[in-house]
Amino acid sequence: MISGVYMSNKRQKLPSRLVLILAFDGVQIIDIAEPAQVLSTANEEGADPHYDVRIVALKAGLIESESGFAILAGEIPKEGAVDTLVVPGGPGVHILRKNPLVNIALNDLSQRAARVCSVCTGSFLLAEAGILDGRRAVTHWRSTDRLAREFPNVKVDPDPIFLNDGPVWTTAGVTAGIDLTLSLVQQDHGAALSARVARRLVDYMRRAGGQKQYSEPLALQAASGAPFDALSCQIAGDPRLQWTVEKMAETAGQSLRTFHRRFEAATGQSPAKAVEKIRCDLARSLLHTTDMSLGQIADRTGLGSETPLRRAMTRQFCVNPGEMLDRFA
Repeated sequence: MISGVYMSNKRQKLPSRLVLILAFDGVQIIDIAEPAQVLSTANEEGADPHYDVRIVALKAGLIESESGFAILAGEIPKEGAVDTLVVPGGPGVHILRKNPLVNIALNDLSQRAARVCSVCTGSFLLAEAGILDGRRAVTHWRSTDRLAREFPNVKVDPDPIFLNDGPVWTTAGVTAGIDLTLSLVQQDHGAALSARVARRLVDYMRRAGGQKQYSEPLALQAASGAPFDALSCQIAGDPRLQWTVEKMAETAGQSLRTFHRRFEAATGQSPAKAVEKIRCDLARSLLHTTDMSLGQIADRTGLGSETPLRRAMTRQFCVNPGEMLDRFA
């Protein structure tokens, strides 16, 4: 059993910053643990005012996380100011969305909180409560399309690790909760303290690039639909072939004009950009799973040489191959 944490500091000089982390059945435990650990470490590194972190739920008691761990959650304070509200994600989010009491509680807390944050798919709870209406937001890359489809009033940006729109912060998937909370610490106490916390946690204070570098390889195949899924597989199977628009149209069994129009309608991008994306997805996979040099990867994926490889991967993932390998491989 993991109990709610009430952090204290006997030497505090200023009123503490009250941070509430919402717990619910089916919550992803890491979405709670990461912000709590970052803030706990910030306290140990001298945060003043310190963070008073409380795990709370609609009903106080034991909460069953998605991982099977039981969490002891306290009651949501009925009144008083809140510094930061953190809403985690997890499979239980979509069941919780159906509970009207959640919207009432979140709207009340958002009025009392200086900052409202979601981690991963916790963004769906904020969106359901109307807190994200008219704001830019991000969520886990596997759920960005769903968030945009179900909440058209939310300006979904699928790439950032986290987003800040006024008092509302949203994050990409899972470990992005660390990135978010380090930024909150930096906002509250400066870069020096945030950097000390990052070093303690053996983490990067600011990661390069967005979450595109983690998205499912060859996602274009899943999005394109027949007959372009077969075409995408053929390109991936022989990326060194000269995949001109004419060649792609011939392979798809369509006229050049019809192919170009239908391909862009199905995939949302031009044939040339689609070929580059497939090659970059393959290059990323080889970068992470083999000891091949950049030159070898460039040749294997049809990108030619290191320079075109670097440029193409930076366009696709907003981070170059060297940074991707050093930080995320």
